[in-house]
Amino acid sequence: MTMGKRQLVLAALVVALGAAVYLNWVAYGNNELPATDAVTSGRELGETLLVNASGTENGKTDSGANSSAVDTGTVAGSDYFTSARLSREKARDESVETLKKIVSGAEETDTAKQTAVSKANTIAESIVKEAEIENLIKAKGFADCVAFLQGEECSVVVKTKSNSQNDAIVIRDIVSGQTGLSYDKIKIVECE
Repeated sequence: MTMGKRQLVLAALVVALGAAVYLNWVAYGNNELPATDAVTSGRELGETLLVNASGTENGKTDSGANSSAVDTGTVAGSDYFTSARLSREKARDESVETLKKIVSGAEETDTAKQTAVSKANTIAESIVKEAEIENLIKAKGFADCVAFLQGEECSVVVKTKSNSQNDAIVIRDIVSGQTGLSYDKIKIVECE
């Protein structure tokens, strides 16, 4: 039984391919690619930064004229997220009360009433967007999070165990998709 030229070339190529796969495996091992789980959509990956909240970083809410701040350095763990949500809701409730007084006031002008209704709509839209952002981030496997929309900026405080660049990319993609904000207007703070 003799081997033809084709069989000999085919056997040589199979051996060469096997050797290349083996050498690649030996050289690089089982290392995973750094951005395999990230959702990227052609954006600049170098601009993403996940910030640690171990200092006195504040999460702020701006609802009309009122704003509220929660210090992440004084409230630990899941208590922070509960406290931040309560603080955010309290500030919004105060703003809505003020807006209701303006709308129902007989001495207020039509322009003031229209402005108050517009601000109330903005607050309602912010509430819905923040809830959507928080739910989507939790669906990605994060333990807890709270989002703060302030005009044309968004801050997200996330409870995570790993400080991963991929996590920041995923969070920014979620926030940008829900709000239409650019990456430079999104701030991510890690809370352990």
